Amino acid sequence: MHLDVAQTARDYRSLLKEELERRCQHNSRYSLRAMARDLGLAPARLSDVLRGRYGLSKAAATSIGEGLGWSPEEVAYFCDLVDATHARRKHERTEAQNRLKESDAKGMQLSLDRFRLIADWHHYGILELLQIESAKSDPRWIAEKLGLAKDTVVAALKRLERLSLLIYSDDRATPQQDFVFTPSDVPSGALRRHHQQLMEKAQRALYSQTVKERDISSIVMAVDASQMDEAKKMIKAFRRQFNEKFGRGGRKNAVYCLAVQFFRLNEKTTKRGIHVVH
Repeated sequence: MHLDVAQTARDYRSLLKEELERRCQHNSRYSLRAMARDLGLAPARLSDVLRGRYGLSKAAATSIGEGLGWSPEEVAYFCDLVDATHARRKHERTEAQNRLKESDAKGMQLSLDRFRLIADWHHYGILELLQIESAKSDPRWIAEKLGLAKDTVVAALKRLERLSLLIYSDDRATPQQDFVFTPSDVPSGALRRHHQQLMEKAQRALYSQTVKERDISSIVMAVDASQMDEAKKMIKAFRRQFNEKFGRGGRKNAVYCLAVQFFRLNEKTTKRGIHVVH
């Protein structure tokens, strides 16, 4: 099925709002003012852009994309989203719209969506939350239950729908039951960010939840490092068995996260005593 750019391309402001929300979640002290500082903009100017009061030039869009550390492909895509709306000449807007169509035909939007799906834990949280008995498709309700901003939830719901992981019928959102990404599908940067976010959530749970609500434990052992592959297979098998037992069917009234870490505690060194970090 062919979808035109109006259906696939997003408002460039949504990308900026998502990035701001992600940074605020990672650092509770981060703010719009801090993001404006990082981008070399006045806070009021950035606020006006996010609110739709002012647009961006291509030069400003390029500077912002590079300032946020996006890849060249992401910066170019962001600039096209800006030009499709704000380019002064009609033919420039048309050319940007055509480039967006080409980018989406090549899977650029899908690639960006897939990266953020993996990188940000709340996408999986939303899919699971919508399966509990009292679930509501209202973004405000989802935001309250998961401790997210409403704008973050709205953007996530749109992304999940674009990825066909969420289907709407009579204004009710229904998750696709089974979805799997193989390791080759997942950028390493997205995985690192995903795990970092969940470990931070676990750290907060250590202090905010009672022992009846959580189970956080660990064991330290000396092992034969050559058995690492076998250990990873056992951990993977356990995760699948745990999911089959507790995550399939039956009554669902809460969303939990199972995280298993098995990592080296002693420093790895070369013969010269230099630390090796992977």
